Amino acid sequence: MNDFIIREATRDDCQGILALVQLANFEDMPGGPKIGPDVLQRDGFDVEHPLFKCFVAELKNREQSSNEDTRGLVGYALFYNTYSTWQGPSLYLEDIYVTPNVRSKGIGSALFDKVVKVAYDTGCCRLDFVVLNWNPATEFYKHKGAIDLTATEKWHHYRLEKNAIETLCTKAQES
Repeated sequence: MNDFIIREATRDDCQGILALVQLANFEDMPGGPKIGPDVLQRDGFDVEHPLFKCFVAELKNREQSSNEDTRGLVGYALFYNTYSTWQGPSLYLEDIYVTPNVRSKGIGSALFDKVVKVAYDTGCCRLDFVVLNWNPATEFYKHKGAIDLTATEKWHHYRLEKNAIETLCTKAQES
């Protein structure tokens, strides 16, 4: 029997989710989150069409949760709908994280499997996500059946940061 519960996040979880995001960021990513819990609340719970969904993990015995900032949460998986012009509806896993003190207990696997089930139940053709090359979880994802598109299909993941978006829009308006 599991010592943890996986459930849908509520607006009251946003402070704890953001604390987990900060913990995940601390591991090897400079800069930290640029949003507060109010933005998570607005975008995930206070709009007619939420921009994301989230599952959270908590221990059945809350005393085992060592960080009060996380408000009893020990993990989360945040995801949203996307669309493939070749295959149709898909899902994107933006973030999945489990606190180090409870890893190897099946929490990450349970969170991942819940997201996979959403993809299955909603007729998605795939579940996309990005993993940093230093992350030891790459083997976990391969074990789950994921393929590394960089290695197999030579896909590269690109991003326009906010300042680049603003620059392009400003140039377009000047034309």
